[in-house]
Amino acid sequence: MAEAAPEDAQGILLRGAPSGESWAYVAFSLSPVPLPGGLYPEFSEARRRADRVAAERTWLAALWTDRTTARWDLRFISDPVSGRIETVVIAQVYGADPAAAVRAARDALPTLARFPAHVTGTRIDDTAEIARLLAPFVPGWGAIAEIRKRITCRTLTRLWGAERVATAISRFDAREPSWNRIWTQLAAEPRRTVVSVCLEPCSAPPGLTEGLTMRAQVFGTLAAPGPPDPLYGSPVPGDPFAREAHGLYDAASRRYTGRLHRARVSVAVEGEAPVSDVLTGLISHTVAPTSSGAVVVRPQGWEEHRVACGNLLGVNRDWQPEAYWQEVPPFLRTSSVGQLWLSDPGTVTALADLVDADEAATVFRLPHEEPGEPELFALRPGMTHMPSHGAPAGNTEAGWTDFGSGV
Repeated sequence: MAEAAPEDAQGILLRGAPSGESWAYVAFSLSPVPLPGGLYPEFSEARRRADRVAAERTWLAALWTDRTTARWDLRFISDPVSGRIETVVIAQVYGADPAAAVRAARDALPTLARFPAHVTGTRIDDTAEIARLLAPFVPGWGAIAEIRKRITCRTLTRLWGAERVATAISRFDAREPSWNRIWTQLAAEPRRTVVSVCLEPCSAPPGLTEGLTMRAQVFGTLAAPGPPDPLYGSPVPGDPFAREAHGLYDAASRRYTGRLHRARVSVAVEGEAPVSDVLTGLISHTVAPTSSGAVVVRPQGWEEHRVACGNLLGVNRDWQPEAYWQEVPPFLRTSSVGQLWLSDPGTVTALADLVDADEAATVFRLPHEEPGEPELFALRPGMTHMPSHGAPAGNTEAGWTDFGSGV
């Protein structure tokens, strides 16, 4: 529901919540800065990729805030007619009332606008256009999916006290990934398709590091050979799943500290037909190529479909109980008396969408050109200024035009 805007809310879309709070949305249209001559003879492509990722990480780090209700949504919207991709970044911030939401949005604008030098950003001042970008279409049944971290639940071959079941959560393990194949496939999709990547800044939950460290130690013990079996005399072999879980929990205990984000990656198509398996498969493999640590999940039932659509159209990250739990059995999904500690549902849900700086940079890739590749990204009307590519990362003077009605 749109609200009456305060006088200084030009270019800020306001929507009210039932309890009286307000959400404010601001948006920028993005396009890659063209490569001079299409080539960089003095640098390798690996060097260029590393520089882009480093610049994007710096930008994301500057965006981080302890405001608990801020989100950034980077979305790529295909146009089958032109074969080009419309790219926007939308900031969503919260306020107790419309004026507070507007102030929060205006406070966020200066840092948001300092895009890396390989990106051109144009402020979108038309609130109707922002509303269109938030909801380019409403996905039909089966036409929306999300890419999530894989949750694996296994019965252990060795007991830990009374426990015989354990659960582990993967991570997005790509290093400096290229999204070019994803964008190429997206541009070729026969139906209008949107890929939405949402990041919500957060801090590590209290006690998380200690809990992860303790679990890593337990899994390390279970992964090593045990004392000789008293009946047969041979050592009890280590549990194979415990070895995998030990590595994941040990890495998580070191990675998930300090400033973090929660992430959601949605893919939706216009109409009723299912989302492309090729496109979703490309995304899941791109963000987790080493360990097959990403999985494509689809809503299970109409209520979860409604939640999934709300996540995309409202920049939300609400939980889908069936889809998100993946293979975890129902008795391990809620806390109860005698809950098995190695499959604690609170720990699983805390890790399910938590990402560190490496993972955030893996999924939140800004548009860029690749040497010798077709141009994939659309330019908005009026975006004619071509900045020099040599501008340093974070300098907006050469990296964007038409900022609009003031910060």
